Amino acid sequence: MKRAISILLGLVCMSTAHADRLYSDGFDPPSLPPLFPPIGQTHQLPAGATTDQLTWLLGELSSGESTSTSEVSAHFVAGFDPATMANFINNTLRPQFTNAIIRDVVTVTPVRATVVISSPGASTPYGYVNIGAGYTGTRKIVLLSVSNYNGTVQYPADQTLTLSQAADKFMTLSDTPALLIGRIDNSNACTATIGRNADQLRATGSIFKTWILGAIGRAVADGSLDPETTIPLSASKLALAGTINSEPLGTPFPLLDMAELMMGISDNTATDHLHALVGRDRIEQTVDAFNFSAPDVLKPFLNISEQFSLYFSFPLATALDYVNGTESYQRQFLQDQIEPITPVMGGPFANTQIFLTGTWRATPTDICRAFAQLRRLPQGSDAIDLVDHALGASAAQPEVRGNWDRVWYKGGSLDGSAGHYVLTHAWMLENAGQDPWVVIAMSNNSTGGIDEFAVQSVTGRMLELVSQMP
Repeated sequence: MKRAISILLGLVCMSTAHADRLYSDGFDPPSLPPLFPPIGQTHQLPAGATTDQLTWLLGELSSGESTSTSEVSAHFVAGFDPATMANFINNTLRPQFTNAIIRDVVTVTPVRATVVISSPGASTPYGYVNIGAGYTGTRKIVLLSVSNYNGTVQYPADQTLTLSQAADKFMTLSDTPALLIGRIDNSNACTATIGRNADQLRATGSIFKTWILGAIGRAVADGSLDPETTIPLSASKLALAGTINSEPLGTPFPLLDMAELMMGISDNTATDHLHALVGRDRIEQTVDAFNFSAPDVLKPFLNISEQFSLYFSFPLATALDYVNGTESYQRQFLQDQIEPITPVMGGPFANTQIFLTGTWRATPTDICRAFAQLRRLPQGSDAIDLVDHALGASAAQPEVRGNWDRVWYKGGSLDGSAGHYVLTHAWMLENAGQDPWVVIAMSNNSTGGIDEFAVQSVTGRMLELVSQMP
């Protein structure tokens, strides 16, 4: 098998009566309670496998007693050596992060979380913690990493850039970039403060999942999908690089958990379960309803395994025939050639040549319009609550969430033997009573090799400057 390719990755056209059930356009500002509100010197996190284990770990750093090997065995899966981990907690973490508090919440999902910790009042370096736990069974820790974090993701050279200079630098980091920094105004239109190729189609990576979430939100809003739905984990919908693939088949996942997994950690298996749940037709209707600039480029709207089949399962010439074919040809090929071989976990080919033009594509403005439509779901409804929790599950990097009442994020990547061919980031940032900002930065490079840390640094500067805007 070739090297795995990973995805880490307007106005509604309907009757007025129907539109009223899906969207709200009242004059009252939306309620924007933070998803992870500050509590004293730390943050309130929801109960769950990862957050419960994180709470235990922070408790150990506040305890005057050493962590024993038996405690490690009770909280970590067997792959961790108890003596080594006890030594790490006792002699590395506890002295550096005594009485640790959570300074910043980056990501929280049912199976993975990322936070920044420190001792109260301590200066840098802080601790950048990634923790993961099993969804079922003993729900023990399956992943733990702690690295030093100096308080910024920006390189020194980027820390004095103006917004325009940061935009210009971003445009040098790939051969076909696109960028939109702007606002969603009170008429629900996207207006650019800075645009660079903002209306040009680019490969999205996992940002395509935003339209699946949109279809889910619309279905909950109009009553055709029950927010209390549980989705059993199915072998036929396992996808390459799915974080939850190791959970027992048949495990019931609440709809909200699946949505948070799809958006917060870009879980591919959660994505294909939700794609099947809401259906291709409903997703394609959402693409149209969200005023997508070129809806034919997303139709038929493929799930993860279907798209991966074009990378792994067919010779390049056949994959290009699909990419360049008419929609009717593509739908027939999907039915006859792709659907019988899914799910796809790899294969004899690695067609990176189609990454930029043969995968899910959108413009930065299209992505902004999707955010704009999603935030119009009725305030206080199950639909907006689900969307808010899913898109708010990750801020992608530290030093973002604390500046805003609401942070929505989705990113993505397409990787091959030459690294990142596609690397994309999209944020919506909102304070109550103000028009939201968007920062949508799409890097596409035909030969791979996009430097993720250079992109992170310059987008970090953009986010900092936007947070200071009136």
